[in-house]
Parts: sequence; structure tokens; C-alpha cells
Amino acid sequence: ITFATPSMLTQEFHLETDPRFAFARVKGDICLVQLHPIQSETSRESLGIIVFRHEFVSIFRYSHDLRVSPEDIRVLELLDEDRIRYEEDNGTVFLAKDLMAQLR
Repeated sequence: ITFATPSMLTQEFHLETDPRFAFARVKGDICLVQLHPIQSETSRESLGIIVFRHEFVSIFRYSHDLRVSPEDIRVLELLDEDRIRYEEDNGTVFLAKDLMAQLR
């Protein structure tokens, strides 16, 4: 996984234990993704992510699961979990409106 800015490397981020939402460039497309914890050494070769499609203003819905090599994903911004509401039962993510402004 590459990060858009070096300062992101200093953030508290433990993909081994914490699933995290992020804006990321995946195979050339900018997406809202949820990065999953790394389960084993073999999963370090491919990363499981959930991709969400933009639906309306600051609402995203589950689109699909994807496995990508770490070279195919570039994290643009890890999102603060306090600024997200994820309704896992229906696959809907609500973002604080200013997070959407950052994406533009």
C-alpha cells in the first residue's frame, strides 16, 4: 500500500487489527474503501477491500469486495472513524459533509 503523503505514515494505523475507511486510488479509480485487517503472510501479497459506490451527496453504498495487490492501491486519506456512520446491515456509509469537500 502506498500513501499519498508521507505524513500519513506517522498516523496511528494498524491494518493488522483495525479495519479502516479511506479514500483510495484503486487501479486508477478514486473510491471509498474499507481496508480489512491482514490475516496472514499470504494475504500481504493481496489485500482484501470493500468498495463503496457514491450514491448521493455524502452517502455511499456497498458495491463489491475486491482483492488487490498492494501495488494497485494508493491510500489518499484515512478517514476519521468519528466522522463516519456505517450501517453494515444495509451496506450504507454516511460521511461528514466536509469529508466530501476534501475529496473534490
